[in-house]
Amino acid sequence: MRAMFKVLLVFLSASLVPAASQAQVEVKELSTRPGVTLRFVYAKAENPVASAVLFQGGGGNVGIFPNGSMRVESFLSGGARRFTQNGISVVIPDVPSDRRTLDEFRDTPEHAQDNAALIEFLRQQARVPVWAIGTSNGSLSAAAASTHLKEKGPDGLVLTSSVTIASMKEAHSVMLAPLQEVKVPVLLVHHKQDGCRVTPYDAMPGLVAALKSAKRVELISEEGGSSTGNPCYTGYHQFLGTEAAVTKDIADWIKRYQSGTAQ
Repeated sequence: MRAMFKVLLVFLSASLVPAASQAQVEVKELSTRPGVTLRFVYAKAENPVASAVLFQGGGGNVGIFPNGSMRVESFLSGGARRFTQNGISVVIPDVPSDRRTLDEFRDTPEHAQDNAALIEFLRQQARVPVWAIGTSNGSLSAAAASTHLKEKGPDGLVLTSSVTIASMKEAHSVMLAPLQEVKVPVLLVHHKQDGCRVTPYDAMPGLVAALKSAKRVELISEEGGSSTGNPCYTGYHQFLGTEAAVTKDIADWIKRYQSGTAQ
């Protein structure tokens, strides 16, 4: 059954996005499962080369308000304008109406069903590849969308600042997904100085090895920026101070891969 959606707000506040892109940004709501709805921000690039679902880390509850602003804005949840400027249309989902957070939910069939509706929505908007991009805990949502949905899932994955050590209750390792089942291309993006104890940079070789069936796996190692703030919620973990450059790195890699020129 096709997911039904409604537009909640067509224009965001002028203080949130530049005038040239106001008409391209909407807040929408999908019916994803019986009795369950999912609110999300949709930002459309002028001439998209790809689309993406951006999965927030933490509990995933970004808190989308009716005016399009969010309670939590970080590297991905605050990235709509950055991605669209690089030719990628995006949806940024909140938690579904039957959940307060995505804790213990990211690698479930129900979450995958919600995400299938988002992917279908994006495919209805433009005939371009759809990528799942997750940061921190959100990397598990992105990977699980691929392993649960198979050919109906995303065309590729981008996993940023991925959790690889589940040493805290609120930390959900991407390793919980059966990564050996991922068939699509995967880009890993990680800061060399990420100070969060559940997302160490030195875990990247193991993550690459776990993705042994992926069509392609590549790691972009980021440097620079600011270490200010909690190491698991800001600083290098969220590419503080280098958000635009990291977004461009991701977009450029996707474009190179899709054009067949990725080395």
